[in-house]
Amino acid sequence: MPELLGREREAILIHRANRAAAVGRLMLREINSWHEFLEADVIDLVNLPRRNLKAALSDVRGRLSLEIKKFCERNFQGMNEEKLSALYEEVKAYRGLELPLKEFEQRFATVRRDKLKGNPTHLTIIISLWGLQFKFPEELAKDLMTALQIVVATQKELEQHKTKTHTQLEVQRLDVKSLIGKKMFAARSAVLCCFNLMEAYLNGLAWDYVQTHSTTGLSNINRKLLEDTASASMRDKLKKYPQILTSRELWKDPDQEFDNFMGVLKPFRDSLVHPSPFSAPEKFGGYDKLRLFYRIEHDTAISTTELLVRIIKRVHQHIHPNMQTLPEWIRELEAEITRITR
Repeated sequence: MPELLGREREAILIHRANRAAAVGRLMLREINSWHEFLEADVIDLVNLPRRNLKAALSDVRGRLSLEIKKFCERNFQGMNEEKLSALYEEVKAYRGLELPLKEFEQRFATVRRDKLKGNPTHLTIIISLWGLQFKFPEELAKDLMTALQIVVATQKELEQHKTKTHTQLEVQRLDVKSLIGKKMFAARSAVLCCFNLMEAYLNGLAWDYVQTHSTTGLSNINRKLLEDTASASMRDKLKKYPQILTSRELWKDPDQEFDNFMGVLKPFRDSLVHPSPFSAPEKFGGYDKLRLFYRIEHDTAISTTELLVRIIKRVHQHIHPNMQTLPEWIRELEAEITRITR
């Protein structure tokens, strides 16, 4: 392979730095179009006038490489200009990138844990014109907040109709019916979100543990409980995961919050997922499914969410006793509950 000329070596250095800077700016949401992003790859550096090439190289060595280094140190461990340039190529090919965090870190570099804001390590990294973003199943918390906002807003509108006479309500019957329908839809959605969010949280705990710990020392029952989340019951996961993951017991029998969660939220959820005029089997409480189906209301949505947040906080603080702050998604959900119940 022929030796590169000085001009060619200089062009390669500038090209690599420009690509690294472009993907860094993209992650910081400082690039507004793919055309702008691709400019780093289309300039013919080799044929630039010598003076311009030297000026560009001087800028890279004196400013740009230093900025790239600072960006890497602030956001990653083990990231450098060369790896950012390789990341640029990946992003360019698909006009964006979507990779599980584990794969991203195997191929490029480790994301600093403070940048994850406490979010789970089973998250997916997204790089687009919207910057560097994370997505993960626990974002169901946002669905839950939206449902609660609709519940509260429609409840307030319905409150305004309480002072009206029946004659006045007859005139606005369709409007009132629509409000009630929206409120019931949102309340039921909130209850389902509560259950699904807890499921996502517990399954995420199991996955994160299996990825970072050996399970050979666990009993066959506990290993199966962690590795086969689809066949494990919600009760077993919530009851046993905290102890399996820490070797410390969380729940003492009886525990009012645990019993309320399993005795209130799950029957409400089951009445929605398995609606039936038949009652639940006696071994599952023998409750009237239709009665619970019709009882899901404004107060149900709020109380089940409050209970969900308390349970998740207890589990999280038990597993991570040295973590000073909760994950961002839990804090946002708790703040929303506080706001709407003031």
